[in-house]
Amino acid sequence: MRKIRFMVEEFLRSFRKSLIKNILLMAMFSISLVMAVLMCSYYLDLGDRYKESTQHIEDSTWYGLNFIMADYESNRVPDSFTTVTGCRNMMGYYEELSESEEYPFFSLKDDQSVYLREDDLEGFFGGNDYKGFLDEEQTDSVYAHFSEDEICNMWCFQGAQIDLAAYRMFGFRTVEGEGFTEENITVKQASDPVPILLGNDYQGVVAVGAEIDVSYWGYVYPCRVAGILERGASLPPYSQMNVSMTSMDSRIIFPHGIRVEEDPANVYEIARYAFNDYIAVEDGTIQLLDGKDVSELVGMFRDVGQKYGIPPAQVVGTSVGMELFRRESAASVRNLLILTVALLCFTFYGLFVTFYDKIQSNSRNYGIYLMNGCSLSMILIPCLLEVAVILLPAVFVGRAVFTVENMGVLPVEVTVRAVYLFAGAAFLVGAGFLAYLMRGVDTEQLIRQKE
Repeated sequence: MRKIRFMVEEFLRSFRKSLIKNILLMAMFSISLVMAVLMCSYYLDLGDRYKESTQHIEDSTWYGLNFIMADYESNRVPDSFTTVTGCRNMMGYYEELSESEEYPFFSLKDDQSVYLREDDLEGFFGGNDYKGFLDEEQTDSVYAHFSEDEICNMWCFQGAQIDLAAYRMFGFRTVEGEGFTEENITVKQASDPVPILLGNDYQGVVAVGAEIDVSYWGYVYPCRVAGILERGASLPPYSQMNVSMTSMDSRIIFPHGIRVEEDPANVYEIARYAFNDYIAVEDGTIQLLDGKDVSELVGMFRDVGQKYGIPPAQVVGTSVGMELFRRESAASVRNLLILTVALLCFTFYGLFVTFYDKIQSNSRNYGIYLMNGCSLSMILIPCLLEVAVILLPAVFVGRAVFTVENMGVLPVEVTVRAVYLFAGAAFLVGAGFLAYLMRGVDTEQLIRQKE
């Protein structure tokens, strides 16, 4: 018991003597630890992933994308659709992604409600029954906004959305008419009808070439039935290729990635297509081949976003560091890395100098302790305890910073473990330095040294 009391008293005496220095070291280690974890998360991809959105298939990983939930600035994207330039920027952003050869991209949504005017159904279905194609929860027509300026009775039909890449990837074929092609998803004027595809259950119910207005996401699009799909056409839910597929047989399939050649006089005419591209990115999945660095993929979104003045979409499943710094240029992140390394070096230097001076100034006391039967471990333990107390606030700060509420990334367990790892490594370095200073202690020499 006396030994424990001695070590506690020695720890308190030493800590109070260097109180200001210790407080400064606590602050420096807290900042250093957070920055070190973030930098390692960015460059080493510590793997804080949405497992359900990241898929490894054969020789590549497929990442989901997120526009709406990921970015507090994301509202500024649809807000920019009040001008033709803003609309063209979004359409150019999507088009550049869809044409990337280095990072193949496709977009789909297997279950998307489609609204049709009740007054249009008779002509579209030719008097045939349409109740089997309605959304499961639709039992009667609803009187609501078909568009921002129009209120009418309408029905909700089962639908889906895919772009040209997804159409080709999942091997869609038509039994009547044609599928989506680069030619038919390009319209000359924004008021021209765009192609839609119907599931196989529509065969004999709706004729190829029939035209109708459809409402997606509050925008109304003039449409023309381009073709009827083969039976069994299906899509994976949420772009997950390893789960049960959703049948398209009773659905209306609307295309992502519609190109408009001429600028309209009315901005609304093109804004609906810009918004469709915005949703296409939100529903998108992008491929990263094995051996390629995911930070380069994040950098690609940053560069494309800067080109078109659009916040970079989140690559879902990347680490906390990549998510936090995805708006920063590669040069800015490198500068942060240099500052972090410099801060770490300076912090450890401060720790070493503090304890070197402490041991040198207390050498006579240590000599007396040793001469009176005190073991070397009884001198080292209070010093190690002091190092642990200096590092403890850094652990609490790291735990407080790397939370789901602060980071907006799930899960964060890998990052929190990195906090413990860095704190533990710093403690071992400090312990090794103290052991080095205390090695081969000459008791008589310590006694002879002056205070």
